[in-house]
Amino acid sequence: MGKIAAVNVTNDIYALNARRILNYSCFLGLPTDLPKGYAEEMLKGTRDLLKSLGADISGGHTIQNPWPLLGGSVSAIEKTAHLIFKRGIKASDRLLLTKPLGIHPVMAADRAKNSDIAWLKNFDLTRIERAVSIATKIMTTSNKPIPDVIHAGKFFSHIHAMTDITGFGFKGHLEEMLLNTDLGARITHLPAIAYALELDDLFCYGLSEGESAEIAGPMLIAVDPSIWSDFTSMLDSFGVWWIEIGQIEKDLQGVKFDDKITYHEIEEY
Repeated sequence: MGKIAAVNVTNDIYALNARRILNYSCFLGLPTDLPKGYAEEMLKGTRDLLKSLGADISGGHTIQNPWPLLGGSVSAIEKTAHLIFKRGIKASDRLLLTKPLGIHPVMAADRAKNSDIAWLKNFDLTRIERAVSIATKIMTTSNKPIPDVIHAGKFFSHIHAMTDITGFGFKGHLEEMLLNTDLGARITHLPAIAYALELDDLFCYGLSEGESAEIAGPMLIAVDPSIWSDFTSMLDSFGVWWIEIGQIEKDLQGVKFDDKITYHEIEEY
């Protein structure tokens, strides 16, 4: 939980192409009957993840709460010319994601499995466990390598827009990127954690339509076609998972899922 919280918070900084974290203020809400050691382990997870990013907890605030809460706020410093925003997308940009989707239905299945197995009587529990393992790795993997790649390759002016996918889901965040433009996005491929699409048939979060919420999710990046090969090759060299999902078109409005869209079930991450 501590690692997931730290990744989710700091990814907001990396989505702006900033890298140097100045401050991480931690927020912790605790029930009075929380077993001894839980809060310490949660904070340790946060600190371990932050230290891997060259940062640490600078301070924060703790309250009593009926259930555990963990999060924080983060600040960073970066040259203005190096910042990349959510807006700025251009016609012919190619779109890529850096993690598969499906956290919401997978973790819902994990909670259901632990509370009432009858919910999942028609599902393969072994495949659910595998999906949870992939989801956990996704949520504890920082997006920091993406700004590292952009800085190393000096791609500042060729990455036209960028955001991380969290609570509004893939479609919601992409719609934000397209806001107040005369452009649309044609989606031809969508990656999902293996078994997540089938689980979503039970939980109905809208994963196949890109509406399912994510936690500590992927970066969605609009890339100038002229540097596509150089940029993706460098992502590979930095060990970043990625997949091309579509492109930006002039004569299109909003987010359009192509009639022949391919859904990729990701077995390894």
